[in-house]
Amino acid sequence: MNDTKFEFTNKLNVEDYLRFREEAGWKRLAAEQAQAGLDNSYAVIAAVSGGETVGFARLLWDGGYVAYLAEVYVMEECRHQGLAKVMVENLIEKLRAEKKEGWEIKIHLLANLGRESFYEPFGFRTRPDDKDGAAMDMWL
Repeated sequence: MNDTKFEFTNKLNVEDYLRFREEAGWKRLAAEQAQAGLDNSYAVIAAVSGGETVGFARLLWDGGYVAYLAEVYVMEECRHQGLAKVMVENLIEKLRAEKKEGWEIKIHLLANLGRESFYEPFGFRTRPDDKDGAAMDMWL
């Protein structure tokens, strides 16, 4: 898909979302559960080419000081064209525009192993470090 023009939208249908999760090897979700996650996201951005959704990113925010970059995914054949960078930048800028004067917002994420360096230019730092322990998670 070289020389392809991409458009960005804040709409992502649940079928595409579930397809991307499957392609990425992420945990399978029920459609209703996945839709609830999309509906309750602070922001979603999707990359579209020729009417087909080819990637997305999703951000959660509590409206205060904690945000979470939940997922970033681009289809294999569309990678290395700057789509993920544009989507992450867009979500960070949206959050920055909402931030009130004097506020600080901490954005968390769990990078896939080996992908940490993608996030560093945005200002994310790898954990654990001399101040913070490893990021942790669990499934209920």
